[in-house]
Amino acid sequence: MRRMTAIVTLGIGLALAAPTHASKVEEVKRAVKDKCMTDIPQKELLDAVVKAYDCQPKSDVTINGCAIKCLKGDSGNVVGGR
Repeated sequence: MRRMTAIVTLGIGLALAAPTHASKVEEVKRAVKDKCMTDIPQKELLDAVVKAYDCQPKSDVTINGCAIKCLKGDSGNVVGGR
């Protein structure tokens, strides 16, 4: 009984401590909603996610008539650096 209680307590603790991350779809939907107060049609979501992440970091991307910043992270690589 103690072991089962310990396992349940540990499971609940891990579930609460685990970071929650929005999916890429949710990030794109939120970016367009925040910037232009509009929603992306369901049939265009896949193309919107690809467009929002297949771009140069810090550049603008137009999704459903709304210009947002590219959501692709900057790798931080330095050419010729040691």
